[in-house]
This record gives sequence, structure tokens and C-alpha cells, in this order.
Amino acid sequence: MECPRGLAGVVVDQTKISSTAGAHLTYAGYPIEELAHASFEEVVFLLWHTRLPSENEIAVFRHQLVSQMVLPAETVRLLLYVAKEPQHPMSILRTTTSLLGTTNDVDHDEPPKILAKMLITVAAIIRIRANEPLLEVDPHLGVVENFLYLMTGKRPSKELARMFSTVMILHADHEFNASTFTARVVASTFADYYSCLTAAVCALKGPLHGGANERVFEMLLEIKEQGLDPREFVEDQVKQKRKIMGFGHRIYKNGDPRAAILKQIAGKLAAKTGNSEYFEIQRQLADYMLQRFNLHPNVDYYTSLIYHCLGLDKEVFTMLFAACRTVGWLAHVMEQRNENCLIRPNSEYVGPTDRHYLGEQIQKRGHA
Repeated sequence: MECPRGLAGVVVDQTKISSTAGAHLTYAGYPIEELAHASFEEVVFLLWHTRLPSENEIAVFRHQLVSQMVLPAETVRLLLYVAKEPQHPMSILRTTTSLLGTTNDVDHDEPPKILAKMLITVAAIIRIRANEPLLEVDPHLGVVENFLYLMTGKRPSKELARMFSTVMILHADHEFNASTFTARVVASTFADYYSCLTAAVCALKGPLHGGANERVFEMLLEIKEQGLDPREFVEDQVKQKRKIMGFGHRIYKNGDPRAAILKQIAGKLAAKTGNSEYFEIQRQLADYMLQRFNLHPNVDYYTSLIYHCLGLDKEVFTMLFAACRTVGWLAHVMEQRNENCLIRPNSEYVGPTDRHYLGEQIQKRGHA
């Protein structure tokens, strides 16, 4: 029996959270193109409860999230020590996520508090690495506005907050992707939330998953700084058998619906922040990749430029992905816990058979 590589096309479980059926992304039945206009808090509530909140529920939920965007003193002390070290920010986030499982009331912490802690952890790592002081939340701002403020030190305009809210929504969940499935496997053992998130962060760190956005910007930077023609860059990479980051998707053969929305945001932010040259490089690259290989940009392609336009270093891009995807990770952990079923697949053994230790030892002694 031939097994599909990477479980491609294999249905391993059912979910009510999100779907990519027919190459259309939906959250709890709502098309992502429509939810891009919702508030971040609405989408978090939707993914966790599979229904949209009432006006009163969303006000209470928003207050609950913002009021808990505070880190324990022990976590801050550790961050001040390790966040300036040369390790990759995702390694720091992995360690800090695990630490949160020891400096909080693990048995009683619920998803709203955990999401709030993850958001402010990412913001704190960014501030410390930039040698900037940590900031406190503004209770008059929403989750997205506070997240931007805590990262950059600037209160965002309504337009920027709206655009970044869309970015966070588009990254919130994506069915059984590698990090989400990892979280579900750990959740199936009934491990605590922080253990599940730590495992998910480890999976997201890889360049074939969340780490791709960092690699995309490295590519754009190389093309810009060396004055390369994007088409010639592609051909040179192909000759060297190197992957062009930010293109292609296992599910979306005719284009990632998230990328289409992100392209508009990247273009607007690039124009406003003096980064139009990067966006032009992206446009030329995308046109040539479609013409040459029939490959479309994926979610990582335009996200990298959006994060750069916010004034952030490329090393922290994957952490921002983790902050957004924590919403989906928590949704899937809750759903998996409710299933009360240990994930333990079988494998097909293809190694040698009919080997006998004692017989081999006797044979060895006979030749000695």
C-alpha cells in the first residue's frame, strides 16, 4: 500500500472550526472574504464558539481579553534576561510559552487569558529586542490597537488598526495545518493548554510552515539591495535548485484567497511608508512565477512586506504569525479535548524482517 506523502488528502478527523473544502476558506461556515470585514474579537469568539457574538457579548469579551494582557513578574524577569540573546525570537517564544505554564494557574487558566498572555508576550519580546521599555495596555483600546501599540509604541490610526485586524483574522486559523495538528495531538493526551501551545510554536518555527514569511523578506531584500531583475533572480534560483519562498500551496492551486486580500493591504501600506519599491518587486515576481510555473502567492508572500511596513525586523515575523494563530490553536485544543480521544495513528513498516539477534550472535562467534 502506497501512503500519501505528508498525509496529503487524508481525512484524520472532523471539525466545526474551519474548512478549506473546494479551495475556499471558511470559519465556522463564514467565507473568509466576508470575515475580513469583521472585528478581530468577533472572529476569535466565532472560532471558539462557532457562532457570532451579540453586541453585549463582544463588549464583555473585548474587555476580558484586554484586561488580561499583563505578564507575570517572573515571566518579565526571564524575558529581560533571554530576549536580548542571539537566539531566534521563535526559540524565545517557545521557552516563554512553556514558562507561562509554570507562572500561571495552569489548571484554571482559560483561553481568553491564555490568548491575552501570548499576545503581550510577543509584543514584549519585540520591545526588549529593540531596547525599548515595556508598555502597559490602554483599557480604552481594543485588542488589535493594543497589540500594535505594545509592539511599536505608537497608537495606531483607525485605518492601520482596521488593516492589521484583517491580517490577524486571515492568520487566525487554517484547518489542520502542521502546527494546529501538532497542538491537537498534544491536546488528545489531555496535556494542559500551555503544553499544547508550546508544541504548536515549535512546529510553526520551521521554514516550510510559519518561518516562510521571514524567508520571503530575505528574498525581497536581496533583490532590492543587489539591484537584481526579479525574473533573472527566479531563473538563477531554479538553476541552483532553490525554492522560491512564498509561492504555491498544497490546497490552493488557483490562488490563496488570503493572499488576494493581503495584496491590497500590502500595496496601501507600502505606499504610505515609502516601501513601494518592495511592492513593485513583489508584483514582478508574482507575475513571472504565474507565467513561468503557474504558481500563485500564498499567505506568507504579502504578509512579510506588511510586517516590514510596521517597522519590524524580519526575525520577528514568524512570532506575529504565532500570535495570530494562537486563536486557532486554542479553538482546536478545546475541540480536541471535547472529543476525549487519543490521537495514535498506525504506520506501515517497510524495514527489514526475519532478523534474529541470537542467531546473528552465534554466527559472529563462529567466525571469530
